[in-house]
Amino acid sequence: MTIFSSISFIYYGISSFFSKKMYSEYYRWGFGKLRLFIGWCQLLGGFGLIIGLIHPFLNPLISVTSFFLTFMMFTAIFTRIKSNDGLINTLPSVFYTILNSFIFFRSIL
Repeated sequence: MTIFSSISFIYYGISSFFSKKMYSEYYRWGFGKLRLFIGWCQLLGGFGLIIGLIHPFLNPLISVTSFFLTFMMFTAIFTRIKSNDGLINTLPSVFYTILNSFIFFRSIL
């Protein structure tokens, strides 16, 4: 599940830089000027999860990274609601909020 989350965030981070659809979505959501910053956060989050898995002495990195990814996705839920994106478009944000909060709690126990 941690690998799935990390690959997803790496994919969306790269999409934030190169996808025309994502470019227009960020502006529609009101985050056009933060698109590159958010993309970097997604990339760093995805790589942080992988590095934390590979190197056991960096295991606390999983806790920090999953906490921030949970926060990012929790914010995304409200962004989707504010943008009237509907339930189907909001569900991925809900899924990744739950997934990363589970990774976080599992990492601190």
